[in-house]
Amino acid sequence: MDLSADVTHRLSSFSSIALRNTAQLRRLEHDAAQTLPPGTLMRRAGLAVARLVQARFAHARRIAVFAGPGNNGGDGLAAALHLQRAGRDVLVLACGNTALQSWAARLPLDAASVWQDVQARQIPCRLLSAAEDLPAADLYIDALLGIGLSGPVRDPLAATVRALQTPDCPPILSVDLPSGLDADRGTSGPECVRATVTLSLLGVKPGLCTGPQAWRCGEVWHDDLGVQPPASLVPAAHWLGADVVRAALPHLPQAAHKGRRGDVRVIGGAAGMTGAALLAARTAAHLGAGRVHVGLLAPLTAQVDAQAPELMLRPPDSLLGGSMAAGCLLFGPGAGTAAAARDALQRALADPLPLVLDADGLNLLTTGSDNEEPQAAVRQRTALTVLTPHPLEAARLLGTTVAAVQADRLRAACDLSARFSAWVVLKGAGSVIASPQQELWVNSSGNGLLATAGSGDALAGAIAALLAARPHPHSVHAAVWLHGAAADAFLARRGPAGFCASALPEWMARAWNALCHGQFAAPFDGNA
Repeated sequence: MDLSADVTHRLSSFSSIALRNTAQLRRLEHDAAQTLPPGTLMRRAGLAVARLVQARFAHARRIAVFAGPGNNGGDGLAAALHLQRAGRDVLVLACGNTALQSWAARLPLDAASVWQDVQARQIPCRLLSAAEDLPAADLYIDALLGIGLSGPVRDPLAATVRALQTPDCPPILSVDLPSGLDADRGTSGPECVRATVTLSLLGVKPGLCTGPQAWRCGEVWHDDLGVQPPASLVPAAHWLGADVVRAALPHLPQAAHKGRRGDVRVIGGAAGMTGAALLAARTAAHLGAGRVHVGLLAPLTAQVDAQAPELMLRPPDSLLGGSMAAGCLLFGPGAGTAAAARDALQRALADPLPLVLDADGLNLLTTGSDNEEPQAAVRQRTALTVLTPHPLEAARLLGTTVAAVQADRLRAACDLSARFSAWVVLKGAGSVIASPQQELWVNSSGNGLLATAGSGDALAGAIAALLAARPHPHSVHAAVWLHGAAADAFLARRGPAGFCASALPEWMARAWNALCHGQFAAPFDGNA
């Protein structure tokens, strides 16, 4: 077998890809098994793992394979065969039973066939006792549990997973997903492997891309095992890459003028919170809005923003009512929840232009009898409406808890979109974008630098700017991706310190320029 064949690819922020949930993957596996010789997919999986070891861990000579008693363990056994043939020193550790014979007797049919080959090749194998120390190795292969896991990991496998969670472990390559991770939701119980690299097989699972424990995957690679899904199998979601974003960015004609580039109106900035509205407005200006008007709900103490004199400060009432030029209205950054903000929101909801609701614009919609009228007004809008909640705001809008939102981010985004007949950007690691048609996208860009005050205001301003230039839903995708790409570029070029939200407008513009000039590879694919 050729271990150098390039059929395994790393998930990056450049290329979009379909995300498949557990039910879809089981269907793919079942249908493929009807047309292939027995055990074919398992042996292809083992070859894929061995190829990735060859490419990613070329200097790992001693490899320990932690094999569970199911098909995931069978994939690990198949990988052990290929790795031994490639000259690696391989040890198979059977996990999940009290005796090696009992463990082998529990193996599914395909895995049992591979086990016979492992024995025939005399690959060292032994049962791993829960009480013993893990063996020394250059690489661990986690093939304990796959997509069949339901609920927390239970003993005796839980003890093995706990041992793999120690900080002095060698690098870990997880087969299909880190053992203990929910493939669809990116959640886990207390026991979950933290992988250096994860190889997702057949398709990329949503839980590897979004969810509170998705970070445990480390680098995510994928291999379709030569199985092509039918066109009728609609993906559970899509991974949003730069290839989609580039096509969504507005074109700048040579004869363009400011009136053709779209106006943005920002309403917000109550007393003590004017910075939020100004940050959103500055971002809109950096992202190409022809003109940006700012209606501050706090009494005006100055007629100009000294840091961005191109912004036009106006009384909020003058920006509401549909008398302004075409573009996009952004309501909420720093707006507060006082009577003036409620009145302004009511007028904003009646505006015929695309509308972005952020921050206090969402808090004013929070579930409750006082908010039924504005909620109905959101649903009745005919123009495109975008809600941009973080998990706490999403929980308030759904009348649930943050834990419930984070337990199934795709479902929460879908529920919000359906409830308000609006586009939803559920922010967080792996931001989820949901449409009223229930199409889902998971953003590929971004990092922990975005967890800073004002980051959401900048995102809202970017969405408004791109919608003003091109009132198309893909403009939402582009803004979300550029927001994350800005943080990726900063991290790659400057490092983890010194970033704040006021830097986002410039770095988002840099990300846009780099993408248009084909310079995205270094800062955006994670290899810089």
